[in-house]
Amino acid sequence: MTSKREKNQAAFRNAKQGLSDRFPSGHFVAFDDGQIVADATTFDELSAALGAIGKDGPDVFVVQAGIDYPDEVFILL
Repeated sequence: MTSKREKNQAAFRNAKQGLSDRFPSGHFVAFDDGQIVADATTFDELSAALGAIGKDGPDVFVVQAGIDYPDEVFILL
């Protein structure tokens, strides 16, 4: 995992509780360089907004407000 991706995930963990206060449940929020850079109601709108500001790279971390994500996920192949 890249340090940029780790930075974005750490920013999400720090902001996780406050996202529900700032955004409605299910709202898409994008982190880059350790901060929120875009948000939108739908994933397609968020993708367009990220593209417009040149932040559509693979290290951008996207979540939905109000969703409880597990800390770890195991993928069995």
